[in-house]
Order: sequence, then structure tokens, then C-alpha cells
Amino acid sequence: MTRRSLILALVAVGSFPHAATAQIQLAPNFVDETLVTGLNQPNGMAFLPDGRLLLTELETGKIRMVVNGHIAAMDPVAVADSVTFDNVERGLQGIAVDPRWPTYPYVYVCYTHIGNRMSLVRYSAGGDVSNPTGENLLLAWPRILIHDFYDNADNHNGLGLRFGLDGKLLMTTGDDADGCSAQVMGSLRGKLLRLDVTRIPSGPGGPVPRALLIPPDNPFVGPDSNASLVYATGLRNPWRFSVDAMTGAIVLGDVGEGAYEEVDEIFAGRNYGWPYREGPMIRTQGGCTEPPGSIFEPSIISLDRATGYVAVIAAGVYRPRGGGTWNWPSIYNGNFFYGDYFLSRLRRLVRSGSTWVPAAAIPGQPNSQDWATGLRFAVDFAVGPDGSLWWLKAFNDAGTASTGMLKRIRYTSTVDVPVAGVEGRVLSASPNPFHDQVDLAWRLPSPGRVTIEIFDMSGRRVRRFDQESAASGRLTWDGRDDGGAPVAAGLFLARLRHEGGSGTVRLLRLE
Repeated sequence: MTRRSLILALVAVGSFPHAATAQIQLAPNFVDETLVTGLNQPNGMAFLPDGRLLLTELETGKIRMVVNGHIAAMDPVAVADSVTFDNVERGLQGIAVDPRWPTYPYVYVCYTHIGNRMSLVRYSAGGDVSNPTGENLLLAWPRILIHDFYDNADNHNGLGLRFGLDGKLLMTTGDDADGCSAQVMGSLRGKLLRLDVTRIPSGPGGPVPRALLIPPDNPFVGPDSNASLVYATGLRNPWRFSVDAMTGAIVLGDVGEGAYEEVDEIFAGRNYGWPYREGPMIRTQGGCTEPPGSIFEPSIISLDRATGYVAVIAAGVYRPRGGGTWNWPSIYNGNFFYGDYFLSRLRRLVRSGSTWVPAAAIPGQPNSQDWATGLRFAVDFAVGPDGSLWWLKAFNDAGTASTGMLKRIRYTSTVDVPVAGVEGRVLSASPNPFHDQVDLAWRLPSPGRVTIEIFDMSGRRVRRFDQESAASGRLTWDGRDDGGAPVAAGLFLARLRHEGGSGTVRLLRLE
């Protein structure tokens, strides 16, 4: 059953209580506000660095801009060419803004194209490119980046877009109803792709040669150019995912089949198991056989469909925004939020060492597990420049056409709620500055698993250490990344995580 037909069926039979109206309930001191109404199946959004918001409409193919809480005078700013829509898993799906804006005023979209193709296209902006209140922005001059990706089925397309902190474009692809292809390296299906868009010529045209899109540090080099675009494999229907604005961690929701929904943290070169794994379940797939000795990355959390989960949504890692008027309390910094398209809830995970665990309930939240309820038909989330969590609602609660909304969850109090910490200096480094190696030492209130991650100043993680530890310990970093290559001289940030607290220290590597 398609997601659209499932919506109509659930509404018709009243499977959701009070299907016409869902009362949104949030943790105390938060409100849900509606900013724009009357949208036609809004589906994806991306903020320009100046605070203006671009949002997409799934079926119409329109890209619309929100300026100071209203739709801009120039509307739409673009319409994607030849969008095909016969299921809410087809249509205009993903949008991302080049982080080099406005020097490189590019916007990227991916969608299902007439002729059974999935397309990735770059638009160039003209008009009010640098004016944060400008309402006359035009996205035109399309350059096709990928157009030979055959669309096998009307579901499991994926096509989510985000930029990593390293400036590479990340794109999810579903298995396109062909589970075996998620394990085939020559196929783009069932993957997270990582693309270099910095070498693409300006202006319209394309499709571009694959070689221009392949980052030299991607984890796979064959058997063909498709494999060289792959960052991670073994996914079923990854739709929404997030990139942590501080660490660069990639966390996505992978929609399950009949047993489990998954939330996965994505690492380079890892295999997430589909179709041989669904959450913790071992399964078989007609037409393909699990290779002996396969190693699959476990999910962060598996959500049993018997409890009602239908389509998991990754709402992202919350980070406050510099100068944000409505930044959330410190206790939420680094929390990962996830929900479900149908179940209309938000829950939180927090890091504990190298793993993620359910967050402790906030007194007064709707129930012991749900931080928020009633967020029906949520399709995308992003932290806005004001520090609020913005989200798109595809329809009103009855699923009526052209009733989509742009909304935000805003913190209304001025009182901070600090994260429980540890006293004293948790992490230290010696010698610092260093040439060849540096010792990282820590002291904690209790023993347990310790994770130390080292990031460069762009936020890209270069090295990770995990180990069981007494209350204090020490390790040596030899100045090499996880692949064994020496890193360049410069500033780095070492961050320790432990269930009893966290700590950071800046490192300077000399030539």
C-alpha cells in the first residue's frame, strides 16, 4: 500500500483517534506555531544562510520562498522540470542550499522525472541573492547532475538531500522496491551517496560526467563509477536524515517493511544490512543470498512495528543557533529527535559514550516516552535561525488537499535548563601544541565506556576512539585519521563523551 492510500484508508476507517483534529502536546514552556498555511503538499525545506527559507511542493514541483513569515512576492521561485507524481513517494523530494552561498548561489533538488528516472539538478540563483529580506529571487539555468538513475517503482525512492559539514552533498536513495539492489555496489539503490559538487561548471547543461561528482576520499572505488559515489549501503527506504551542525554526524531514519523501523548513524563504508537485516531481525530475500561472513552495522534504535510505527522520520540533532532569539535550553543541545509520519510523536535520544540511549523524560511532557504528540503528517524538520525547530506538515489532520503548513516549535521561557555535568577538568592534552603525537588524559566520576572523537575546524570527524575505562585513563593520538593517513597541521577539537559527563580540548598540530 502506498503512503497516500494508507493516509486515506486510515482517515476513512478512523484508525487515528480524532482524525480531523490532533491536539499538539509538547513539553512545558514550548508552543507550536503555524507560520504559513495553504501549501500544496509541502515536502522539503532548506534555509538560505541569510535566514530565508526555501520549501518544496511534492506534486506541483514548485519551489517557494518564505521571507519574514510569508510567501515571497516572486512565487514560485522555480518549478522543477517534468516532475512525475503518482504516489507520495514520487515527486519533488529533496532540496539543499550550497553552503558557499552567496558566492556560489546554487540550490540542489532531486525528484522523480517523467520517463521513469530519478534526477538530481542544480539551479543557479538570480535577483535578490544577497538581500536577507529580498523577495525577488529566481532559480533558473538548471544543470543536470544525475539523470540516468532508472526509477523501478513508485515507492522507496528516498531522494533526501543535505550537505555535510565538509561541503559534500549527501543524497539518500531507497531500494526502489528491489531489496537485493541495496547490496549491489554497481547500483545506486539502497544507499547514501556522497557527491562533490565543487567542480561542476557554472550555467545550465548536463548531465555531467560521473568523474566530476566523485570525491577522492569516498570509501568505495569500484566496480564502477556508481560505486564510487556510495558512502554507505544496505538501506531500504531512507527518506529524512540529518547532519549534526557541530560534529557532522549523519543520522537517518530508515523505513522498515513489516517488523522494524530503524534509526541509523551513518559511517563511511558501512553496510546497514537490508535486505538481510531489518532492525535486529535476520531475514531472507527472494532473488539474493546473504554472503557468508557479512558484517552489518547495527541500528541506533529499532522500533517495533507491532507498537504502531509505520514510517520513521529523522527530525535531526538539535543545536542552538548563534544569536537565536528562541534557542532551546542547554539540556537539549545534542539531542536527536525522531518521530513517525503517522504516529505524530517526537522522542529524544542522547549520546552515552559511543551509543545513543533514550533521553530521560522532561517533567510535564505528554507521557514518559513522547516529548511531543499530535505532529501529524510531519515531513521535514530543521533548526531555524531563531533557534526554534521548524517543521512542515503535508496536510491538515484530515488529509485534505492544499492544507499543508509551515510550523515551528518555539521555546517560550527565558530560563535555561542546564545539562547535568561533572566537576573539574574532564579532558586534557599533553604536549599541546604537538608535532607527531599527543596524549589525551581524562578523569571521570565513575568508570565506563569512553568515546573520544577528534574533529578538524570544519567540523569533520577525523578520528574516533572507543574503549572501556576506569574512572581515569589515557590514550595517544598519532596525528592520523581513521584511515591511517596523517592529518595536516592545524587546529583540532578533541571531545570526550561518557555517561557521567563530557569534555573538550583544543589541539594544535605543528608542521
